[in-house]
Amino acid sequence: MDNKPFIRYYINSPYAYWWKEYANPYLTKKGWHLIEPTQFSISASYGFDPRYQRVLPGEKIADDDYCLQKSSIIVEYCGEPVFDSIFDSNTTKTVVDDLLAFMSLYSGVYCQYYWIESRTSSKGWNASLELMVGNNGGVYSWAGPVEKSIEYFERALVSTPAINSDQFGLAFRWFFSAFKELEIGRPILETALNWVCLESQANVLGITGNKRDMVSELLTRQRFQNIPLLGHFYRLRNDAFHEGQLSNLSGPEAQTARIAGRALVRASILKMLGMDHTEFNVGFTSLYI
Repeated sequence: MDNKPFIRYYINSPYAYWWKEYANPYLTKKGWHLIEPTQFSISASYGFDPRYQRVLPGEKIADDDYCLQKSSIIVEYCGEPVFDSIFDSNTTKTVVDDLLAFMSLYSGVYCQYYWIESRTSSKGWNASLELMVGNNGGVYSWAGPVEKSIEYFERALVSTPAINSDQFGLAFRWFFSAFKELEIGRPILETALNWVCLESQANVLGITGNKRDMVSELLTRQRFQNIPLLGHFYRLRNDAFHEGQLSNLSGPEAQTARIAGRALVRASILKMLGMDHTEFNVGFTSLYI
């Protein structure tokens, strides 16, 4: 029996190479360990305690076994967990949660953990299963160079405490709500929530006017100089909020506007987190320009 304290994430499938090539040196400095799923054994793992029943009666496979099969990397901290999230303070989140959130913005793929388990000295063992998404929902483009991702993440951690906390919290809440709608294939809701991500920020900052003008002013303050697809993005927003009266955009027009809105929201939050327009990839900015 091994009741040592620890925390362990089973990370979803995108970008296994990125975790090993770029995230590994950063996380190692903070005391985290990365393990390839093929080299990981639950029963032989750090802190494993056989007293906890991991397969319920009638089940053939444990949730953590299933998540292990789907994961690209295991990330664990051997010792008392340090809940040091900057993005979501006063919670039981860690820098790994922050990194997953940032990489969702930076890469355009919903980066998450499938399964997390931990043991603390005060609360004992705990585990939870997250909503599983397919990562098949959209057109992906890295916001900036892949090799600079950790550099920009570290900059974001420094920038976050100075950001309006209400604006930051709303931006993340609606961005990830929209991301879930994208992954389960509900485009009207996804686009509407992406618009709300921008509109709610404008409200917090005291920007007034009609809905389109509010968002336009927010983007102007963030030095977005040319957003020709904003009108179509706004029309798709109205599909959800104006009594179901559809905008009648053609299929290609609507799809282009959805992609533009998705990229624009990412760019807006990354700007808030300290990135400059000149640091964005041309292929990324072309999605909303």
